[in-house]
Amino acid sequence: MWALYLPSHIWLYGSLFLPFMILVRWGGANWRGLRWLTRGRKRWILIWGSYGSVKVIALATLLWARYFPEDVPFDLLGWTGLAVRSALFALHVRIDSLSAAYLLVASLSAIAEAAIHCWLAAIAWWVFEWTTQETSTHRGRVATQRYGVALLLSACLIGIANNLNFWRPVACYDCFRPHGVPFTFFHEGGFAGGEGFVWSGVIGDSLVVFLFAVVLGRVWNWLFQKRLIVHGITL
Repeated sequence: MWALYLPSHIWLYGSLFLPFMILVRWGGANWRGLRWLTRGRKRWILIWGSYGSVKVIALATLLWARYFPEDVPFDLLGWTGLAVRSALFALHVRIDSLSAAYLLVASLSAIAEAAIHCWLAAIAWWVFEWTTQETSTHRGRVATQRYGVALLLSACLIGIANNLNFWRPVACYDCFRPHGVPFTFFHEGGFAGGEGFVWSGVIGDSLVVFLFAVVLGRVWNWLFQKRLIVHGITL
């Protein structure tokens, strides 16, 4: 199940953080106070990757100081921590020492979060560069890239809806609480456990994201073609 924990985290987290990154990238292009962050693509990606790593390390340190030596709640490390623990279990990695196990999970989670933030930062950089230089790019390539941006927008919108669904008030702490919009793709177990992914919901939500992106991309390209015709430009 670890193979789904991490993509779910990337989707839910990225749907909120990617628009914020693009906004910061725009601010760096227009405000002098943020230009130190956007002086180069490598610098941009490195800064965000460092942020992701430091964020996990800080959280892991706070949890360690709060709960050790009684018990350390690995689940509070988030979806990345769940993915790392599931992967170690699948690989039959057993560590008897709680301290060593927590250090390993926290370290691997920090590396994973750094990689995720670097990837999101690269996407944010590309989206901003594409939207600001679209007119100078080959039009056939731009038409294809619009579908890529439409897919990102679709994933973000559905992801935001699912984040709101996750944050809804808890009515029962010992119930199988479903999560997912428009289809349930994950359900929590009660005190006895039993949480897991719902495959039909995973496939259904993926299809919704894809189909909405196709419709959005087609409408976008149609509006662009119509604007060219109005201005007397033919491809």
